[in-house]
Amino acid sequence: MPGAPGRLAPRERTAAVARVRRAVATAADRRAVIAPGEHVLIACSGGPDSTALLDALARLAPPRAWHLSVVHVDHGLRSGSALEAELVARLAGDRGLAFRAVSVEVAAGGSLQDRARTARHAALRAEASRVGAGVIALGHTADDQAETVLMRALSGASPAGIPAMAERERGLVRPLLRVWREATVAYCAALGIEPLDDPSNSDPRFLRSRVRHEVIPALEAVFPGARRRLVMLAERQRQLLTSMTAVTDPPPGAGVEIVDPW
Repeated sequence: MPGAPGRLAPRERTAAVARVRRAVATAADRRAVIAPGEHVLIACSGGPDSTALLDALARLAPPRAWHLSVVHVDHGLRSGSALEAELVARLAGDRGLAFRAVSVEVAAGGSLQDRARTARHAALRAEASRVGAGVIALGHTADDQAETVLMRALSGASPAGIPAMAERERGLVRPLLRVWREATVAYCAALGIEPLDDPSNSDPRFLRSRVRHEVIPALEAVFPGARRRLVMLAERQRQLLTSMTAVTDPPPGAGVEIVDPW
């Protein structure tokens, strides 16, 4: 919730805010991640990444004629999770954005994170259809990209899987995909916003959590800049696949399918 700005000096606060907003604006204006006049459904969990995205999109929307709606999805997997929607509702309301809280039931069997993702995406697409949104904005950052690339590479993914997440694909947009997670945390602190801390992000039972807190730091200790190299690998592989597709000129619907990891 809004409060006193963090311990950043005024100049640092200005830089922290400008860094994220500039990155989102560049993604939209130069790379067409979000088109002018588009209706965007913002998926916000209340964490620093999606909270920073919500605020940045709200600030950048007027000159681009974006119509923004906000949704919070509660998986019902831990006590009190439904209360997190109240924070997101306040964030949206303070910025004059329409908000809706949605609860989903996570099916039994298999990976919990996979089942939660399936339920969440179904709910997001249903809400986008209900409000007439053309795209769904997700708060994935460059850190998420690096983690995904590493997990796919080590699990034997085909070359088509290495590019991982795209900034815009199949109705999903990720304006923060070239922004590091520490930038979204600094953004929230600079604006005095206290985002939620999802305990599952540090739960060692989940593969992504162990990759985030154990594997990536170990790689960085041996190969400084490992995160950046993983992100660059994804981008270069995506460019290669795109050029190959252009050369072979496949029929409609026969392109490479990138499976969304979230």
